[in-house]
Formats: sequence, C-alpha cells, structure tokens
Amino acid sequence: MNEELLNFYENCKLGVAVYRRLSKNNYEFVYYNPSGMKMDGVEGIEIVGKKVHDIFPNVFEFGLIEVFENVYATGNAAELPIKGYVVDSMTTLYRTNRVQKLSCGLIVSIYSDESKLFSYINKIENENEVLSRALDYTSHNLRGDLSTSLGVFELFETVDVSQEEKYTLLKVVKENLEKIDTKIHRLVRLLSTGVSAKN
Repeated sequence: MNEELLNFYENCKLGVAVYRRLSKNNYEFVYYNPSGMKMDGVEGIEIVGKKVHDIFPNVFEFGLIEVFENVYATGNAAELPIKGYVVDSMTTLYRTNRVQKLSCGLIVSIYSDESKLFSYINKIENENEVLSRALDYTSHNLRGDLSTSLGVFELFETVDVSQEEKYTLLKVVKENLEKIDTKIHRLVRLLSTGVSAKN
C-alpha cells in the first residue's frame, strides 16, 4: 500500500482492514485502522500478522471469508450487507462490509457500524408486531359486539317492536357497549404494555 492510501485509511472514520490470502479460506491481517479497532473492541491487541479466524472465531458463520474468496477469485468488488457478528451471548456487532481486491493482491474491507440502524429496524418490526396484535384483537373482540348493537338499531327501523322488546334489546345494546368499553381499555393496555416492553 502506498503512503497516501495508508494515510487515508488511518484518518478514515469507517473501519478499514487489509488482508493477505495465505490459502483457501485462510487470511491474515496486514493492516487494521484505528477506527476499525475501536469499533470492533480490539484496541491494544497486536493484530497485524494474526489470522482472521484466530481474532474472530465466528468469521465463517458471519460470511465474510466467503466474500473474500469470491472477490479474490474474480477481482470484482462485493458487499456483505448488514449482518450480525456474534461475539458472545451478550454482544453482537452489526456491520456492512464493502470488499475489494488491490492490484497487489491484498484484500481490503471497508465497513461501517450498523448497530444503531439495526436497533431502529428491530424497534420498527417490534412495534409493527404490537400493532398487528392490536388489530387482530380489534377484529376478533370488538367487531362482534359492535355488529350486534348496530343490528338492534337497524331492527328498530325496520320492524315494529313492542316497548317490552325494546327494553330487552336496549339492555343488550347497553351490555355490548359496556363490553366494548372494557375491551377498548384492554386494547390500550395491550398497546402501551407491548410498546414499552419492546423498548
């Protein structure tokens, strides 16, 4: 790598790592910029000369080595879209990697931290799930009572109903409205609890 390119990598806010292919599916670090080391939590560790799978054991499951192999073989740049690298049960790193091959044969990966984006996407998906549950609840628990009440009023308009029958039917309507009111309160709790739990 020339000095100008190296200077660019050193000051780049994105993660930049350069690799040398040793053999099939076997790569070692040639360069790792400060932003990348900080992003990946490996500051202070001697990385250059180490094999990728020794530093990141789950790299094969992550899919990055497969992209390296394709780029090395074809010479065409490629992207590994946002994907999570599992560090341990508590930590997952979400990255988008853009990989290319240099004329000298080295592989360069420029990547960004997508953790916030993934968090936003996950939040939207979770809130959509809550909304879907709420709509399902509305469909199954409110429409029946509402339809019954509307049916009673339609009956008043089309059929001659006695006072006694009106009283009985209005009582049914009142009971249904009370059920609807209770179910609406449940729906509000479902939405508020669901959204706060997801957050």
